[in-house]
Amino acid sequence: MNLSIKNVIRLLLALVLTCQISYAWEWSDFVGSHMPSTVVATLSLEQVSDMRARDIKRRLARNHGYSAEELARILDKKELIHALAFEEEKIRLKYEDEVKRVLLKRGIITAIILVLVIICWPLLQHAYEVASVNFVVYTDRKRHEVHRCWELKSYAGMVGCMIMFVLDLMQAWLTASILLSWVMRSKYFFPTPSLPLRPGQLMGGEIARSPMANYGLNVGPMVVSWGMRFVYGRIESWTGRELSRAHQTQRRAARENESEQERAARKARKQARREERERQATMHVPNSKLPPDWMQPNNTDLDKQGDGPVPFSTAHNDQTIGSEDKMYPLPNSKEHEEFLEQLDCHISEFDELD
Repeated sequence: MNLSIKNVIRLLLALVLTCQISYAWEWSDFVGSHMPSTVVATLSLEQVSDMRARDIKRRLARNHGYSAEELARILDKKELIHALAFEEEKIRLKYEDEVKRVLLKRGIITAIILVLVIICWPLLQHAYEVASVNFVVYTDRKRHEVHRCWELKSYAGMVGCMIMFVLDLMQAWLTASILLSWVMRSKYFFPTPSLPLRPGQLMGGEIARSPMANYGLNVGPMVVSWGMRFVYGRIESWTGRELSRAHQTQRRAARENESEQERAARKARKQARREERERQATMHVPNSKLPPDWMQPNNTDLDKQGDGPVPFSTAHNDQTIGSEDKMYPLPNSKEHEEFLEQLDCHISEFDELD
């Protein structure tokens, strides 16, 4: 019998659904609506009719709070039956109303959640993809850290990685608790101290004595989050130092045991890497494509300095510039030519007026 992954998942779901499991929490703990704790067992009219008058009086006195005087006034058994049936019906209706109220509240909350899920499905899908990518990156990083600690035989680094993993879980728990605390309450949230900041109390006067002074911002989760990040940074730096020290120790031990040929080969590889870096550095130097005359100082500097080479040759026409050896043509400008044509037209008009 070939069992694929889908078949295994189906079997597990069927096993979970058929077995009766008691959970430590239910989804109603997060929604906030609870069913009545005890199921009330009430008597019907037929069951009350079959009871004796003494049993009816005893049940009225024990379960419904009838006094001896009230029971003494009821002489007929029919009145006792009607009184007990009425009290039992009241309890049954009260229990049914409570159940209906809880079910209606759950139905409304479930409908709202489903509508939000349908509307925000593209956003949720994108968030899931981002979370999956971040999870893969995080797991690869942790796997690399553990593998590196195992290669270097650094037990202190392994301890640091474990502490950082625990801190990551605590930070995720704290973040989820803070986000969910805006919409729900639960006893499974991260325990954070209450450190409220109330600006109204600092203002003094009537505002400090008004109800507005009771409103504030709880900075307890912020302090806990900052403390976790600080400890995480310290542990991470300490783990890095331990890994670096282990790497240096392992490298020193490897060099002590190497032969002369291995040492010479290592130095040759190091020299080759240095030469390659120098060659790459020289290749990245940009070559100047400017004319050599353009690199000379301007006329104002020449006037101050006295005699010196002429930066630009005046023996060329308007279309060229540079030294006598090389000619560097200037780019033609259509806008400049149009401007000259307009200028010639205006000059001809003035000549005609004269």
